Amino acid sequence: MKGRYPFFAILLVCMSLYGMSAREIVRKVEVSMRGRSSKGEMIMKVVKAEWSRTLKMKFWEKGKDKTLIIITSPAKERGVATLKIGKNVWNYIPAIERVIKIPSSMMGASWMGSHFTNDDLVKEYSIVNDYDPELKAEDKEFYYLVLHPKPEAAVVWGRVEMKVSKKTFLPAIASYFDEKGERIRRIEYSDVRKTGRRYFPFRWVLYPEKKPGERTEIIVTRIKFDVSIPDRIFTLRYLKEMKR
Repeated sequence: MKGRYPFFAILLVCMSLYGMSAREIVRKVEVSMRGRSSKGEMIMKVVKAEWSRTLKMKFWEKGKDKTLIIITSPAKERGVATLKIGKNVWNYIPAIERVIKIPSSMMGASWMGSHFTNDDLVKEYSIVNDYDPELKAEDKEFYYLVLHPKPEAAVVWGRVEMKVSKKTFLPAIASYFDEKGERIRRIEYSDVRKTGRRYFPFRWVLYPEKKPGERTEIIVTRIKFDVSIPDRIFTLRYLKEMKR
């Protein structure tokens, strides 16, 4: 029996070196895309069939559950803010000086006029908890994952397919399918640059499959990770009292 243990020990080591599990890859994606906290600035360009618009914003994030986004330009929307705490989302409208809670019936509505939804803001990065990942293939540069929703998860998508860089563990493409297997949208991540100790995609583009020619593009112009952010920022009181 003693002679067998070294063999099995070596076998286990070889298996661990051979490749990572799908869940490990997805967890590394989450770590790569966010730190303990972050703050920065971004530009959102929305292109639709009838119109287009560009918004400039500042944002703060702490963990998975706290996000604050404030529009800084154009002047008409300056000061409009979105606060997320857990699964709750509020909008602050400076023109009427009111904080409005987004009801569950409106979670599927457009966020800031873009192709992203309020639900996207709430469900951001819950993909680790709500889906069972499967590694379908890999090559020298990428992992190809399929994520199936857990039976108990309250999610919109029938499945999600991800192409993940082996070098940075950042997504290159994420495709979202409905329960019938039809692709509804895809998000492409690019302009990967090093910031501090990590790599980050500074350009994200969402393409709605049923609306050819339309897109929402997010360009991150500045971001810092693992910064100190006071909890008072993520409060309804701060929304009402902050100076713009």
